[in-house]
Amino acid sequence: MFINYQIFAIIDSDMTDFAQQVASAENLSLEDQKKAGAPVAGSMDEEHKSFLKTLQSLLASGEIDPYDPKSFLKMDIYNTLDEAWQDKADLSLQNIAGQVRIIAEFMASKETPDESPQLQTMVEQLWQSKQQIEKHHDVFKF
Repeated sequence: MFINYQIFAIIDSDMTDFAQQVASAENLSLEDQKKAGAPVAGSMDEEHKSFLKTLQSLLASGEIDPYDPKSFLKMDIYNTLDEAWQDKADLSLQNIAGQVRIIAEFMASKETPDESPQLQTMVEQLWQSKQQIEKHHDVFKF
């Protein structure tokens, strides 16, 4: 087995530099910490905006409930799945519900921009979670 010890030396050196920088860094004020953690405004792709409009519409109408993951499912399709696929969908639902709640809270907040790179990333994470099931069965309403 070949081990490249040069890589370990570089990683160790970088970590030492990082640790020194962290140790010598000044503390940020509470206001600066809040500013650093705040989402920045920025435009999003049309595909993401369109998806968010659909999601907002489903949430506003009550067709889906972020606290009831089963409400995300097209039950007529879900009920035709075999037990293994239903189990996979059930497992992914918990993650998807969490992501939908985070997105819904972000959109509802008056302290966050209507469009931002962070929101676009949240949508992409939701898409990736859904895609694990939807590439085989179109069971979600959105």
